[in-house]
Amino acid sequence: PLRSLSLALQRCHRHRQNRPLRMPAKRLTTSVSAGAAVLATALGARCSAGCDEEPQVLHGSGDHYGGIIVDPTALPADSSVFDVRLGRSLDRWRAEGVRGVWLEVPIHMSHLVSVAVGRGFVFHHAEPGHCMMTHWLPDTPCPLPPNPSHQVGVGALCVNEEGKVLLVQEKSGPFARKNLWKPPTGLLDAREDIKDGIERELMEETGIKGEFVKVLAFRHGHSAPWGKSDLYFICLLRVSKPGPFVLQENEVAKAKWAPFQEFLDQAPYPRDTPVWAKAYASCVGPDGGVGNVVGFRMARCPKSQRSPVEHECVYY
Repeated sequence: PLRSLSLALQRCHRHRQNRPLRMPAKRLTTSVSAGAAVLATALGARCSAGCDEEPQVLHGSGDHYGGIIVDPTALPADSSVFDVRLGRSLDRWRAEGVRGVWLEVPIHMSHLVSVAVGRGFVFHHAEPGHCMMTHWLPDTPCPLPPNPSHQVGVGALCVNEEGKVLLVQEKSGPFARKNLWKPPTGLLDAREDIKDGIERELMEETGIKGEFVKVLAFRHGHSAPWGKSDLYFICLLRVSKPGPFVLQENEVAKAKWAPFQEFLDQAPYPRDTPVWAKAYASCVGPDGGVGNVVGFRMARCPKSQRSPVEHECVYY
């Protein structure tokens, strides 16, 4: 029927071009408009039938564990549209045997969060620009991994040619205004190696360029903020010709080179704090030299074929 109607309209058009117009303009306009309306109605019905056969669902890609990761760039901005598509998507994914669903909601679309919660999603973690939500579809306990449980800190035992270590006093932080000295410390950034992180922290806090040698010891604690655990790696760095200090203005008040034993004897930290007294004392070798222990050296290995990172590190 659509083809016949289209051909009839084409013949009408050719007839108007080749012969004088005998039909009143009003009747011709009405006839053409009626034909176009019929054609539009037929096409609309055909599109509607197709949409009913293939409902719109959210775009996503499968993961390695039978789940799906929803494409955050394809989320509809309208809450009602999102609710309909999310419901259709969940129905389809359940029918297809999908297990876990990962839904990243950008911060500028945070109004979609309540809709997702209404469909059974829960929070997994948040970053400055988005929150991640998950939904375990099978009627079994959810085995999806939780959000990261640890923060990773590093401390620099930076030793100069005289065997002295670099110590600082904080301008802000837990040791500020307590007149206590400590090694330069900090937290690793995401996807940052221990070597790169401790060299960066040393440079940022003191302006001293030290060279990572090895990890001397590490402490595993469970009192990090927000109920998380903490890994703290004490690293040996060496510097041959240190220049003048360039202190980080907002964080460091003072810096100095001092014998390591002077630091070990400082009370209450670390001398009277068992875990820190043990950790730092273990960094001294039998000969009394700082860092003259076996420790853990680092080897950078080329990435595997499937790895998304440039390299990985082994400490041994």
